[in-house]
Amino acid sequence: MNTGRFYEFLVLSKLLSYSKAADTLYISQSVLTKHIQELEKEMGVALFTRNTHGVVLTEAGRALAKACPGLINKCDSTLRRLRSRTAPAQSTVRVGIRIEFSYSGHIRKFLQDFRNRYPDFELQYDVFPQATPLETALEYDLFFTPCTYHNMSESMHRLLSRRHGTYVVLPPNHPLMSKTAVTLHQLAGQTIIVPHADELFGPYAQNWILAEKATKGRISIIKVDNLSTALFLVSMDKGICIVPHYVKNMLSAETFIIGISDRSCRFDEYLYYNETGNGAASLFFEEFSAGLEREQAVVVK
Repeated sequence: MNTGRFYEFLVLSKLLSYSKAADTLYISQSVLTKHIQELEKEMGVALFTRNTHGVVLTEAGRALAKACPGLINKCDSTLRRLRSRTAPAQSTVRVGIRIEFSYSGHIRKFLQDFRNRYPDFELQYDVFPQATPLETALEYDLFFTPCTYHNMSESMHRLLSRRHGTYVVLPPNHPLMSKTAVTLHQLAGQTIIVPHADELFGPYAQNWILAEKATKGRISIIKVDNLSTALFLVSMDKGICIVPHYVKNMLSAETFIIGISDRSCRFDEYLYYNETGNGAASLFFEEFSAGLEREQAVVVK
């Protein structure tokens, strides 16, 4: 039985809404409906009934929801033991990370835990302050980036692990410092410093376009090659910069950061896996995916 279906069931059992559960799981509502129907068919019982507000658990659904966390943990523990026995005796895994995500606590923790579980594997890391086109990601077994790559080969797998809201970094004594949050249209008249502006499928360029639309073109732009340069220019009072929340750890004492309330303005966090027959890299991707499913199973929006 596919434990992924159990994760999806558990999320739906908490939220009792197909649309909210699908958003949490980063899948479409139709796919989630199909998966739940497959699970009900496999188990031979109805797990939910629909009402005007969403769904409710049947008696069988309530019983499964109570047992599900234990079943998932037992399955995952068994899979980890089997994988550790059959894993390659020694292998090297090359991991590329965009600089924003090198400050991510959950990525650091996973890397440390994976290294502790498989001490014979050698993990090699490269952190990229510069733009990371698809050609760069293809040089690694696994690649953490905010970019959405297109025209990927069949050997390249993409996992959306998180979706982050955005912040605006302000120079000293900026008028917006008194606000707890701003909308994009409130940035009218500002100079926005855009790192990786030519990275068309990256978040900095996309959020710049959103700001252009929200302010009806009433912003000025300074394009720079990388995030570090952008943050330095903000500290020198040359403009402001739209960033993900991880960037809080990169700021100088002179700058200030507040949230942007527009939900469309965001940074996505992707893990790309380049399937080349490296068993250790495959294991990395499987365990990262499983950890994400466990995390989503307990999220209630």
